[in-house]
Amino acid sequence: MTAPNGFRPAPALVALVVVAMLAAAPVADVPAWVRARLERLDRARPLEYVALAEDLVDRAPAESDPDAARTLARHLAALAGALDVEGLGRSAALFLAEHAPGDAERARMLAVAGALDPAPDRAATRAETAGAANALLRAFGHYRRGEAARAKEWIARDGAAALLDANPAVLRGGASRFRADCDAMRTAGPPPMTAAQLDALHALVAAAAAGAPRTWSEAVMLHGGAPLAELDVSDPRTLFGVDPARCQWRDGEWRVPAGVR
Repeated sequence: MTAPNGFRPAPALVALVVVAMLAAAPVADVPAWVRARLERLDRARPLEYVALAEDLVDRAPAESDPDAARTLARHLAALAGALDVEGLGRSAALFLAEHAPGDAERARMLAVAGALDPAPDRAATRAETAGAANALLRAFGHYRRGEAARAKEWIARDGAAALLDANPAVLRGGASRFRADCDAMRTAGPPPMTAAQLDALHALVAAAAAGAPRTWSEAVMLHGGAPLAELDVSDPRTLFGVDPARCQWRDGEWRVPAGVR
C-alpha cells in the first residue's frame, strides 16, 4: 500500500501498529464466572474463546463495567480467529465487525471476513464489482463531506450508480436520491448517515476488495489518510491484531503456555 506521495509503511511497522490497536484486554478485575472460564481456556479448543466472547457481550449490560466486558470479548474473539484462521477466522472476524468500537475497525474486519470466505462464486462477484465498489466508496466520501460536485462525478463512474441502486440498505432511493441530496447540499449541507448505512457500505466494499491489498484511496475515504494494514491471511498475528501465542490467562494477564514458542 503506497500513498500518493510515495510513502509505503514498512510491513514490520504495520504489524506493530495493528497489534497495538488490539493490545491485550485488561482482565485483572473480572467477575468470578468469567475468571473461572478464562482459566479453563485452552489453545486446542479455540471455540471456547468464541463462546465466552459471546456470553460476555450478551451479559455486558448487567456487568459493573460493560465496556471492559466488551473489550475482553473482542480480545477473546480475536484470539480464536488467530488460533484457528481456517476454521474460526471468518466467524471471529464477523463477530469483531459486529462489535467493533468504530467504523475503521468495523470496515477492516469485514474485509478480513471477506478474504477468508471460501466460496468461489463470491470471489468472482468481488472481482466483477471491485471498480464499482471503489467508485461508490469515493462517491460517499465526498458526499459525507458535502462535496456535491465530486460526489456526483464519482457516482457516475464504473457502475457505482447501479451498485447503489441494487443495495438500498446503503441509501434508500439509490442513485437518484444520492444526486438529489447532492443538489440540496448548497442550502441543507450533507445529510447524516446512520451506522446501519455505513455498515452496509463497508460490507459492499469489503466484499469487492477482499483477497487483495486495500487501496490507498479506500483508506483515505474511510480513515482520513491513516494507512491500513494489508490483508495477509498467512499472518494471524497481523490479521487479528493479537499474539496467538499469548492465549493462556493466569493471574490477571495473558501468557504463553509452557512449551509454546
